[in-house]
Amino acid sequence: MSDGTNGGSDAGDENGESDVNTLIMEATYRALCEHGYAELSVSHIAAEFEKSKSLLYYHYDSKDDLIAGFLRFACDHFLAMLDAAEREAGSPLDRLHAFVDIYLAAELDGEMAEAQRAIIDLRGQAVAESRFREEFTRIDEHLRDRLETAIADGVESGLIDDAIDPEEAATWLLSTLTGAMLQRHTADYDVVTPVRAMLHSYVEEFARAADPAGADETDRDVDRDDALPE
Repeated sequence: MSDGTNGGSDAGDENGESDVNTLIMEATYRALCEHGYAELSVSHIAAEFEKSKSLLYYHYDSKDDLIAGFLRFACDHFLAMLDAAEREAGSPLDRLHAFVDIYLAAELDGEMAEAQRAIIDLRGQAVAESRFREEFTRIDEHLRDRLETAIADGVESGLIDDAIDPEEAATWLLSTLTGAMLQRHTADYDVVTPVRAMLHSYVEEFARAADPAGADETDRDVDRDDALPE
């Protein structure tokens, strides 16, 4: 795989490389949604790419190389969404609520549903493809670190009971969210409503455990749709 540099190191060249890579990733996403991983080919991606097919091979060596790049691209996009939500949320508890609302939204528009189905398709391939498993491991580590940091910040500030282990709680939260997202797209029953309600209640129990006398003050409506920024 090329390192994406072919001479020239000024900011304009770097921005151009970034723009091209974004176009490649967007083309990969469209082709993946249309054909699925099993039927996907570089030719399908090239058909969605508005520039020369040779640029695909300049940046990426193969279909799986493109998919690995796409997973990194998708992870960065999701982390940017979390960054925006965390800036609006403020407190560690609100950051946890926001994470649940983004990862397991009460309602999905068509575009987000399609994106989640594409990611689930690729996660299934990670069973046999070590390259994809490495990427999903990296993604999970980033997400788990976000949750762990929020919980640890809550413990440090006294909002969350210090008996709660941030690493264990973050692992449980992420695993539950990931399982619910998978079931949302692979089973014909409502898993989202009860899991969202339980997870939001679970987050509130962090605060109740830290300050049992203040439990009434921390009660919240489990429907958090209005908590996220537009």
